[in-house]
Amino acid sequence: MASPSLPAPPYAPRPAASKITVKTTSPIVPPNIDRVPIRTERLLLRPFVASDTEAVYEIRKQPEVMLWTLTGEIDKDIDQSRVCVERFLPPKDLATYHFVVVYLGDTGKSEDTNGVVIGIGGCHKIPGDFGWPELGYMFRKEYWGKGFATEFMRAFTKAWWALPRNEIQIEVDAVSVEKWCQGKGEKNDGDVIRVPEVIMAMIDAGNGGSRKVLEKAGFRVFDKWTEADSRTGFKGSTVKLDVFLLEEPAAKDGNS
Repeated sequence: MASPSLPAPPYAPRPAASKITVKTTSPIVPPNIDRVPIRTERLLLRPFVASDTEAVYEIRKQPEVMLWTLTGEIDKDIDQSRVCVERFLPPKDLATYHFVVVYLGDTGKSEDTNGVVIGIGGCHKIPGDFGWPELGYMFRKEYWGKGFATEFMRAFTKAWWALPRNEIQIEVDAVSVEKWCQGKGEKNDGDVIRVPEVIMAMIDAGNGGSRKVLEKAGFRVFDKWTEADSRTGFKGSTVKLDVFLLEEPAAKDGNS
C-alpha cells in the first residue's frame, strides 16, 4: 500500500516518459453487440448491457474492491456505476474490450449463486497511457481467493490474441519495447522498428493478489516507480506502482 516517504530505487519517482514510434499489430475490436461470450469451467464472460448497472454497483460499492482503483472511493450511488457501464456501451464500446463476469457454479457445490455477476474485466483503454491497450478487472470480495481472477485472465487473453489484426504504426512508451530496440531481436521496417504487439496492466505494488494473477498469465514487469497517491484518504502519501506487459504469443517463439 501507500508508503509515507519516497523509497530508494527501484521505486524512485519515474522520469519523464520517452516515446518511440513502432510498427506492430492491433486487434480489430468488434462492437459490443457482436462480441461472442467466452465460456470457462466456472465462468461466463459476456458483453455489457445497460441493465448490468445494478450488478456493477454491487461490486463498486465495496471498499475492499475500490481500494485498488485510482480514486480509492466507492461509488456513492447507482448513477456513478451507470457512468462506468456506459464506457463499455455504444458509442464508446470500440475504445474498450470489456466483459461482465458471471459465475456459473462449481460441480458438486450449491447452485444458489449460479448466474450471479461477480466481476468485470478486460481492456478498458484502447490505447492506454503507454500507447498499448490496458487491461484491468475487479471482482466482488466474496469471490476473492477462489481462482476466479486467474480463470478470467487466461480466458480473456486467449480471446484477445484470437481477434483478427491490422498492421499499425503507433507511438508507445520506449521502455515497453526496449529489448526489441537494441541488439538481438531488432527488426526494422524502413526507418521504423517493428515490435511484437503488447497488452499491459498497472497495479499497486502492494496488491499481491493481482500480481499473482498477472504472473500466472505470463505477464512480466517492465517498469516500476513511486508517485503521489491520488486515492482519497492517502493525501501526502506515495504509492509504488508496477507496470506489467504481455507480448503476443508469437513473440515467445521468436516469430515476430
